[in-house]
Amino acid sequence: MLELTVALLVATLLAVWGAGQVANRINDAAAQAAAVWMSSIRLAAFAYLDRHKAVLRAASGTAELAHLGYADWARPRLAELKAAGLLSAGFPESGVRGLGATIRIMRSGPCPGNECRVEALVHSSRALPDAMASSSGEQLVAQWLLAAQGQGGAVLRGRSHQIGGAAFQFPNPPVPGLDPLPDGTVAMAVTAEQLAATDYLRVRDSRDPDLQGTATVKGDIHAQASVNVQGYLSIGAEATERTACPADGLMARAAYGALLVCWGNVWLPAGGRGGGGYSTNTKTGCAAGTYNLITGACSCPPGYGAVRISESGSMMAAEGLTRGYLCIG
Repeated sequence: MLELTVALLVATLLAVWGAGQVANRINDAAAQAAAVWMSSIRLAAFAYLDRHKAVLRAASGTAELAHLGYADWARPRLAELKAAGLLSAGFPESGVRGLGATIRIMRSGPCPGNECRVEALVHSSRALPDAMASSSGEQLVAQWLLAAQGQGGAVLRGRSHQIGGAAFQFPNPPVPGLDPLPDGTVAMAVTAEQLAATDYLRVRDSRDPDLQGTATVKGDIHAQASVNVQGYLSIGAEATERTACPADGLMARAAYGALLVCWGNVWLPAGGRGGGGYSTNTKTGCAAGTYNLITGACSCPPGYGAVRISESGSMMAAEGLTRGYLCIG
């Protein structure tokens, strides 16, 4: 009889231990699923801030993004993020066992203004133990934090005045005037430091980037207003005078350095400088001081013809015969 009692006791203990292991495995899987689900929402919140942070920094009301489908920029809803393409259309708006999520955009510093700091907090709609049955709510929160891999935070018993984890820390409530989040609430965040990594010049950016170094652009640059150059302007494109050009208004330089402008689909000298002139002598030939300053020789630029305009001396005289030419285009 004693042996039977001992056997029953051992079997009962093994059953209880096995049930506890199964429960832990279920909680681990649930925590992992909840962390992955909220991590996707955090990435959407990151993209939301990255796309609209200039507007959010300057916002003075709640409807600045209403034209884009956001009723309140400070609390974008999952359906609005899905409509904007920041979450996939089929993304579930509730997680494991109906757990919901709320996104809150928080600002600090001199707001509104360019120095205003914007951050986002994504937190569960209710305490985690209420969403997933567990014999120990604290154990379940610990499993969730482990599954979040350092990105998660929570409101913990004994530290109800704050919500945070390894990567962030915010007061509880995160927004003044709201009720504090209950113990067991889990969260993820997009901090200003994380957002600063994307603080680069972007399409339709209204800020002055004040670049301090050299910038190289591979493609064309189109300006809708004036271009102000404090230093020299170097033109690398080379063309030949009096030849065809693709579009009026283009600028290039001739092989001898003159500035050319496309006008009437023909490359012409800027300022109407002409082709210059030169002179030759039967004794000295093309000497220094007599050559064409444009070509550097006794010749005319391409597209110009030499017209003799003077003649002096004699071929029989010691100084020779000198002829002067003007280059006419």
